[in-house]
Amino acid sequence: MITLSHVSHHIGSHTILDDVSLTLATSQVIALIGPNGAGKSTLFSLMSRLTPLQKGSVSFDEHDIEHADSQTLAKTVAMLAQENHIQGRLRVEELLMFGRYPYHQGRPTDKDRQMVQAVMQRFELLDMAKRFLSTLSGGQRQRVLIAMIVCQDTPYLLLDEPLNNLDMYHAGQLMRELRSLTHQAGKTVVIVLHDINQAAQFADTVVMMKGGRIIQTGHPTDVLTHDAIDDLYGVDVTVLTHNGRPVIVDTL
Repeated sequence: MITLSHVSHHIGSHTILDDVSLTLATSQVIALIGPNGAGKSTLFSLMSRLTPLQKGSVSFDEHDIEHADSQTLAKTVAMLAQENHIQGRLRVEELLMFGRYPYHQGRPTDKDRQMVQAVMQRFELLDMAKRFLSTLSGGQRQRVLIAMIVCQDTPYLLLDEPLNNLDMYHAGQLMRELRSLTHQAGKTVVIVLHDINQAAQFADTVVMMKGGRIIQTGHPTDVLTHDAIDDLYGVDVTVLTHNGRPVIVDTL
């Protein structure tokens, strides 16, 4: 279970997060949606301990992130940020092996190598395993970075706008794989999405953020309504239904 209690964050006099409290169950895809500046990326940065907490607490199961040691946290939660600047001349399979570092500590075992091979196959990366990252397109690099996070094999994954640079096929493939990881492998995936229809189709829970606060939380069919979307984005939409899930169409 993920528990956030009274989390606030300020930069100077500007409030980024305002008393955010939230409890989220495990083994599901949780989509964070909201307009630019809602505080989603800051919340992720705090949850992964990349940014120190100013006020409040964050826990993954029994692990309070302020008190958990780095080794424990690295085996509990993995995060993909929006901006990733990987230095050095690395091949794809080498980067994925880096995701196993909390376990092998620089001495990979057969289990680590098997994990890397399985994840490369799962994300259709076997044909580029020996390629250097510098030779990949933006979309290919994004897929490799996500695969590295999956290789870390943590129960919790935080993905900040992972669909950036992905075409329609690979965006859909990624969301299906993430849903499979939650429903079949028991992972909990928290993902920032700007494509509201991806959230509608694949998420088990949608968390709506605006102005540094949680506006609504619930199943897509319950929270992705005309009025809620108008309040969140200021956009007049039509909400249709397909296979029991909402489909949001911008009203022209």
